Amino acid sequence: MIAARASRVGLAVLAGAALAGCAKQGATVQGQEIHNLYVTIALLAAPVFVGVEGALLWCVLRYRRREEGAAYQGSGGRRSLAVFFAIPTVIVAFLYPFGERTLADVQRAEPNPAVELRVDGFQWQWTFYYLNEGFFVTGKTLTKEAVVAVPVGEPVHVRLESRDVVHEFFVPEFLFMRNALPGRPNEFTFTPTRIGTFRGQCAEFCGLHHVAWVDQTRKEAQKIDCDPSGPLRLVSKDNSWNTNCLAVTAGTPFTVAVSNQDAGIDHNFGVYDSPGRKRTLFQSPRFAGVAERTFQLQPLPKGHYYFECNVHGPAMSGALVVK
Repeated sequence: MIAARASRVGLAVLAGAALAGCAKQGATVQGQEIHNLYVTIALLAAPVFVGVEGALLWCVLRYRRREEGAAYQGSGGRRSLAVFFAIPTVIVAFLYPFGERTLADVQRAEPNPAVELRVDGFQWQWTFYYLNEGFFVTGKTLTKEAVVAVPVGEPVHVRLESRDVVHEFFVPEFLFMRNALPGRPNEFTFTPTRIGTFRGQCAEFCGLHHVAWVDQTRKEAQKIDCDPSGPLRLVSKDNSWNTNCLAVTAGTPFTVAVSNQDAGIDHNFGVYDSPGRKRTLFQSPRFAGVAERTFQLQPLPKGHYYFECNVHGPAMSGALVVK
């Protein structure tokens, strides 16, 4: 029974290695590098599989019958233990340079890309900004897919961002996926090698429970109260504001100084009528840290308003109280 199970496991491993070796060719230069690494691993895994399965079958057949009380199992001598540890060490040492070289090739930044794309993920679609050409394309949930056109044989640089939660940019034919994390831009380059249409997708499911959490968090921000107490200064550190309540006097203009202490991360400052953000009262451009910007806002009537960083949403939000 044990031998049969081991044999089935071995066959599964061999099948997996064979499937890896027979994976589709990459549709990009970087994808082909990954494909070549798959093939290398599969070729090295095959003799290991054959050797392990051969030794297992030999032991099963050689020692399948023993007289009662004659069975003995030892811990192995020093030589066998040395071989046991030496073989995988050699295999790993041999594979390491291949993996490192592939990683370096895939991660390499192209100094002069033909296309500069900023890709924003949001629930539940993507927006692609052609930074050099000055236009963008976007999709509409369950209605319209975003279609991106890029040239063959030219490097395309992507800056991947998320507006709300974790998304994952995945094109199967590229043999490559990258996470889009709120406030943590992810950059990579790919070079298409053939003409075709390649379907992309988000490999994460954000979850409707998160949407409910967003709504609840925004509503909680409206219950906060504070009193006017001099100049307004918001400081962002580790993707969090230093305060969740700002207060000003009704009917007078006011100034908000926003300090972004998160190096290399974009933040901005927006004021809205409510957590539902049906009406935008003020919205600044994004700016990367470390930097500080000062914004002049128009007078507001008495009431509770809502402010947030649009890059991070409810995670960086609060109440603007006008008294």
